[in-house]
Amino acid sequence: MKPKVINFKKLLKKLSRESNTHKGDYGHVLVIAGNLGFGGAALLAAKASLKSGAGLVTLATRSAHLQAALSYCPEVMTKQVDTGQTLENHLDLPSIICLGPGLDKNYWSEQMMFKSIERAYKNNTPMVIDADGLNLLPKFIKKLKLPKSIILTPHLGEAARLLNTSIENVLKNKKLAAKKISKKYNATVVLKSHETLICKNENLFICTKGNPGMATAGMGDVLSGIISGLIAQKLNLIDAACLGVELHAQTGDLYSQLYNQQSLMPSDIIDLLPSVFNEK
Repeated sequence: MKPKVINFKKLLKKLSRESNTHKGDYGHVLVIAGNLGFGGAALLAAKASLKSGAGLVTLATRSAHLQAALSYCPEVMTKQVDTGQTLENHLDLPSIICLGPGLDKNYWSEQMMFKSIERAYKNNTPMVIDADGLNLLPKFIKKLKLPKSIILTPHLGEAARLLNTSIENVLKNKKLAAKKISKKYNATVVLKSHETLICKNENLFICTKGNPGMATAGMGDVLSGIISGLIAQKLNLIDAACLGVELHAQTGDLYSQLYNQQSLMPSDIIDLLPSVFNEK
């Protein structure tokens, strides 16, 4: 199965906006993220969702992060969520749930996973699952039905855990690994690595852009936020995944051209996104 090249400009045109619209027309992202000590991941994902065009973004996170969230990006609505019960109050509002950045693996994380997957399945709400959400997912598929519309964004290590195999086996045939994850979880898969693959059943796309400067903590959180923001704008899952990966990679390359690879940070991707959107 030979992967197709992503048609970046064609996908960008799908984001055109009518003049007589309002914020509700561009979706509501709920980012569930940021366990204690991992608030930065939550903030990056939330701001990336907003910067990629979502009409509204709500961040559900630990109470310890609320003040930092308001300072970092006041446009993002913040909700104090220290228990699964308090999370339930916010799960019927979004058009897309982004789960996982900075989630960690403890009782709080498991409550966030259980409640959000359960409600997303009931409401048919799309989900993007990233980071520790992926590491916890194999445990939860034994207990819960996954939503019909779901994007998983594993790096090689997370892909290996999703398939209960080794990183070496994933590397031997990344295309096959992406296809297996897609089938096992009935999901659109973004397999992140050099030349990222996007797969849904027999549909396989490849992104050949990006650079080694993007190998730094937080890049995946920004990507999951971008993809969620695109889904909020009513792109289908495979289009949102492909366009999100291309936007993310091209922005990384733009920073490299303007400056260098060594100093590239995830927040730089968010700040430079407008320049790449202008290419349409």
